[in-house]
Amino acid sequence: SQSFTLPASKKNNKVFKHFYNYFISEGAFDARKKVEARLEVNYIPFREGKIFLNGVKMKENKPFAYNVTFFGDTVNLKDALGDDELSALDLSAFNHDYNSNEVETGLTTGLFSESIIYPLITHTKRLYFNSDTNHNNDTLIGDLSYHQNNPHNQAVALTFDDLKPAIKVTDIIDAIEAKSSYGLTFATGSDNNFFEKDVFSNLYLWLSKTKGVLGGQEGENESVKIVGDWSPIPNTILVWDVDPSNGENLSLDIGYFQYPQASVESRITITPFFGYTNIEYSIEMLIDGDVVASVSNLTGTGTLTHTEFAGDLMQNNSVVSFRVKSKQVLIFTPFLRTDVFTLDLTVNDRGDYTCAAQSTVQSIIVSDQMPKIKTIDFLTGLFKLFNLTAFVEQNRNDSNYGKIKVQTLDYFYADNPIIFDITKYVESKETDIEATIPFSEIDFEYKEGKTLLMKQHKETFNDDFGNEEFKPTGVDRGKPYKVDVPFEHFKFERLIDENPSGIGTTDIQWGYSAGDNFKPIENPKTGQPSANYEPVLTAPMLFYGIRITGLPDEEGINWNGTAHDELHNYWKPSNTNENGTSSVAPDYTLNFDNEVDEWNFTDYGGNTNSLFKKWYKTYIEDAFNAKKRIFKLTAHLPNSILLNYKLNDRFQIGDKVFTINSIDTNLKTGESKLELLNVL
Repeated sequence: SQSFTLPASKKNNKVFKHFYNYFISEGAFDARKKVEARLEVNYIPFREGKIFLNGVKMKENKPFAYNVTFFGDTVNLKDALGDDELSALDLSAFNHDYNSNEVETGLTTGLFSESIIYPLITHTKRLYFNSDTNHNNDTLIGDLSYHQNNPHNQAVALTFDDLKPAIKVTDIIDAIEAKSSYGLTFATGSDNNFFEKDVFSNLYLWLSKTKGVLGGQEGENESVKIVGDWSPIPNTILVWDVDPSNGENLSLDIGYFQYPQASVESRITITPFFGYTNIEYSIEMLIDGDVVASVSNLTGTGTLTHTEFAGDLMQNNSVVSFRVKSKQVLIFTPFLRTDVFTLDLTVNDRGDYTCAAQSTVQSIIVSDQMPKIKTIDFLTGLFKLFNLTAFVEQNRNDSNYGKIKVQTLDYFYADNPIIFDITKYVESKETDIEATIPFSEIDFEYKEGKTLLMKQHKETFNDDFGNEEFKPTGVDRGKPYKVDVPFEHFKFERLIDENPSGIGTTDIQWGYSAGDNFKPIENPKTGQPSANYEPVLTAPMLFYGIRITGLPDEEGINWNGTAHDELHNYWKPSNTNENGTSSVAPDYTLNFDNEVDEWNFTDYGGNTNSLFKKWYKTYIEDAFNAKKRIFKLTAHLPNSILLNYKLNDRFQIGDKVFTINSIDTNLKTGESKLELLNVL
């Protein structure tokens, strides 16, 4: 933004609707809001954007000049986005069912071409790995070692409710651009749009809006689950036909019933997962959509039993279904047993049916799971992480004319700058030369880490994991300057086999969104503490998703989904975009500073391609160079320069070349106040 004066010409008086005449009421100029503007010099376009009218200067009771503040077109970001949060975006294309099968796919493969993944980040269950076959794996909850001959109960293995989804950041950017009311269009081409670079290709935002289990906070309205995807248990009688297009609907197997007076007793049993046994719920049986039986105020394992005549069901082609209701999310496994009787009890057949684990939260509405953050703050956070700058391309010959270009600051200054020789336009009477160091240091900070591993790191090293402090030697003036982002940071852990004769370091890395308050919930099978900690609600958290494939059998992940199973693929959460090697650091990291890589256990000799090193170091070290100066001077620039320079261009005076720190141009007098930085 820039404030300057405009002459009170006839044209400008008309533009500002004679603002100085406060008796005008109809159609008066509204100085309370920005208006679209194009600045022209001698009828030649100068800049496009918006302006505030600050006031009018009068001389001899006549308007002399208007004072305005001009904002470049990029101000549209803040104006357009306003106070909207990410939850206002249309992300419905990524909504999906919330059940064991869907989450398993999200964990092992990804959903919607990897736009949605379920990373190995748990909110409550503390994970570990112990391959000892003599270890019963039930001592503590969360053992990821799979023992085929020693099945784990659901409390111990990883289950779908332990995980929350994440969405790719570029899909959020696309949704911002797609919202018509914002009217934003980003440039194309990775050199013009940093969001298209590979640094963003596998960057994700964790969808954690509440602490603990997804959807786990109590609400006023009941969550309802129509129990579905029934499968007959082998070696039992086929009493019900399951609708192949809708696994919730059951109808009698017509070929089976030969006795019109037979009765069908349906007995559905709901078994809550560990951690949900105190959640109150109800069960209903429906025939053709009408409730015929119900039981409520259940906790723990609950059962509903109801009997109907087979003839009535068959004559009406009736459809039977069951549903479960709860005010808090309930994760459970259903079991249906059907006994068939004739009046003389000569026939007594039984059919058993089961489903995969179910949840009263039936689907994930992505926008509803977005962490609480304003869209403008989210974008600002990305800009601070990668030291980005944005501007609207105003060159009509550029294919991206009118679009928002997003570039790193280093690239912006190096992007084909033009050198304008302004020697003969500079007033040589007076030049001020000042130091460029207004700050004693620059601190790069995430939100304070609330999770267990972050707190342990702080206590052990007296340092916040991932933060950086740039403190140039010999500088004792100015105050610290903070670059703080609205995100929280995670420290991840690569699991090591607790079995001394086991496999050692595994290929399993996880994140833990729990704090340092121990949660003494007992393991129901052993009566011993679970080793879990209290979940915490973090600020929005970014991470890189890396898909790990081909885990060997001895290292497979213990999963209790549709059945007790061993997973060989999963999405690893990481602070780096790739695994790297023991000697070659990954290309990108989300740490501002050099930290020991959680995967390779090395800091690469302090060369970890940190955010500071990759995106800030060149610019900041140049600014703090002892030879750097700010030159303040006055010049009368001709239109050939004034109308064509860009802020990344350079001015030459004599044999010295300078970058532009700021230009304040009085379009009325043609005088420009320049602040220039010498190029070293």
